[in-house]
Amino acid sequence: MPSIGVGMPALVRLEAYGARIYDAFGHLPYLVGSAAVSKVGRDVDVRLVLPDEEFVLLFPEHRRPDRLDLKWALICDALAGLGQATTGLPIDFQIQRQTQSDLYHGRTRVLLGLRITGGGTT
Repeated sequence: MPSIGVGMPALVRLEAYGARIYDAFGHLPYLVGSAAVSKVGRDVDVRLVLPDEEFVLLFPEHRRPDRLDLKWALICDALAGLGQATTGLPIDFQIQRQTQSDLYHGRTRVLLGLRITGGGTT
């Protein structure tokens, strides 16, 4: 396991946040970016990766990752705010489609909520 840059007790709260995301979406989110590998960083990147079909059902207007979709942005912002409020960490939350996430294959990703839910999808 990588050296996660989130210490205790924030890590416990981050795991609980991941479990709440799992309860709502049926998929565990990932800790990615600098916080997944070190204590140096400006925010805590959390990504929920959905199969392309599920992503399109939720966000039919969000055709390209570089285009702003207001529904997507509102949900991401709301879930970032929830994460910040419940963990005390500067959460940057985004929902990604699987094909977008696959572009970052090989980078460190740590499942969040697994220790609490005891399973889930990846």
